[in-house]
Amino acid sequence: MSKLPPPPSVWIILGPTLLVVALLVLLSIFARTEKRPPDEGWKGIFYSNPEDPALLVPKRFDIGWTLNFGNPWSWVVLALIHLAVALPFILSVPTLRQLR
Repeated sequence: MSKLPPPPSVWIILGPTLLVVALLVLLSIFARTEKRPPDEGWKGIFYSNPEDPALLVPKRFDIGWTLNFGNPWSWVVLALIHLAVALPFILSVPTLRQLR
C-alpha cells in the first residue's frame, strides 16, 4: 500500500474564508451610506456610478448591500474574494499530483 501524503491543514481553507468574511464585515461597517443611490447608476442588478465615492451601497430592492462597480476598489474586493475561493484549490494541486 502506498503511503498517502498528509492532508492539507484546515487553515489553508478556513484562513482565506475567514479573512474575506472579516473584510466584508469591516467594509460594511465603515463604508455605510444611509441614502439610497440614484436610479441612474443601476444597470439591472449592478450599480456602477464613478461619481459616487461609496464602495458599498444599499441594494435597490431587497435587503443588503452591493458593490459600486464604478469605484476601482470594488474590483480589488472582487478579486480578493475570487482569490480566497481559488486558493485552497491551487494549494491542493501538488497533493493531488502525488496521489497519482
